[in-house]
Amino acid sequence: MRILKLALRQILYENKAFRRNPVAAFFTFAFPLLFLFIFSIVFSDREIEIDGGIVSLASVYIPMITVFAVVGSSYTGVAMQLSIARDGGVLKRIKGTPLPIISFILGKICHSTLISALLVLVVTSTGSFIFDVPMPSGNAMPAYILTLLLGAATFSCLGVAIISLIPSADAAPAIVNASILPLLFISDVFVPTDNAPMWLNMFAQCFPVRPFSLELQEAFNPFNTGIMFNIINLGIISAWLIAGLLISTKFFSWEPRT
Repeated sequence: MRILKLALRQILYENKAFRRNPVAAFFTFAFPLLFLFIFSIVFSDREIEIDGGIVSLASVYIPMITVFAVVGSSYTGVAMQLSIARDGGVLKRIKGTPLPIISFILGKICHSTLISALLVLVVTSTGSFIFDVPMPSGNAMPAYILTLLLGAATFSCLGVAIISLIPSADAAPAIVNASILPLLFISDVFVPTDNAPMWLNMFAQCFPVRPFSLELQEAFNPFNTGIMFNIINLGIISAWLIAGLLISTKFFSWEPRT
């Protein structure tokens, strides 16, 4: 109970720190919207065939940009923030307090998940209002919410976990981008991978980005009427969540390596 109480206080602290950095907060929300506008304007008059029928290309790119937004806010954002805080001695000072590591990590993950959820709401609402793309509803809504929260928590946890591989803040951009950008290109995020080699799709399926993207795309598919939960995709994401949490608690690095 004490751990959860301290985690809640950490969430409040993270929220206060987030609000005190308005420039970073602005670009956290503006960057995905910029991508959404670029993709949708360039391909505004195009349609694409999906399972069940034909939809506008914006209906496909909105869930893809949603994935990009969640990964950028949760994984990249958390890893970069922790790297800078560690080099500045902030994490070392936190280590010297009675705050348990699990409470610190849970606070960071939960706050990042909440920010990602708010970011997704902004992206999907913008897409629905401007590009007339229907938001998930009916049977798709529970799967959409579960996938969103599970994915955001997973990528936040992995953002904390990768800190153990980053020696300093100077090396953080290279390591973080090298670990995630290739996956974004092969995981149905920037470009559809329906015609990609089977081995490439199978390889991408081993990581959490592609299952996350596929689940969100299914939720936005207006022709789906049945149960939207894909146990395999959700299982893969959950496995990475558990792995990230275990690595975070065991190998978390409080001080930069020289």
